[in-house]
Amino acid sequence: MNILVAYYPLGEASKIAKRFEEVFKTRNIGVDLYPICVEEKDIKKQFKTEKQLILENPIDSIKKYDLIIIGTPIISFTAVPAVNVFIRNLPTTKDKKFCLFATGIGLPGKAIKKMSSLLSMKSAKIIDTHVFSSIFEFDARKLKEVDAFFAKFEKQI
Repeated sequence: MNILVAYYPLGEASKIAKRFEEVFKTRNIGVDLYPICVEEKDIKKQFKTEKQLILENPIDSIKKYDLIIIGTPIISFTAVPAVNVFIRNLPTTKDKKFCLFATGIGLPGKAIKKMSSLLSMKSAKIIDTHVFSSIFEFDARKLKEVDAFFAKFEKQI
């Protein structure tokens, strides 16, 4: 089994992605981490120019992955625009399985809904979603929430 964990490397999303990597490696599951990066680093400008954003290292194929996990920090109650661009630029997603996560300190707003909608338009299958929320930095105890999230969808992959 091979899993891709794509995430926007801001805030706690990186910690969640790295925890997924640890969990998968202990179960002998192949995992690749993919930080979603665009040329425009300023988040406020990303919101203004989302349609023109260009991925720094686009993915050519996702055929080898049994599951793709996509994560975003919640900014202004939604996903970071770079994550939306990543989803739009994914090659054929028909019948591929996806899990989505978001991180933030407040309400998730429409972050997961927007990502789900973009993937649904590409015929992807979303098997689970989760919002990791905390007003504090994620420590080892808080990261155990990742283990519980994985346990929820493990049988579906």
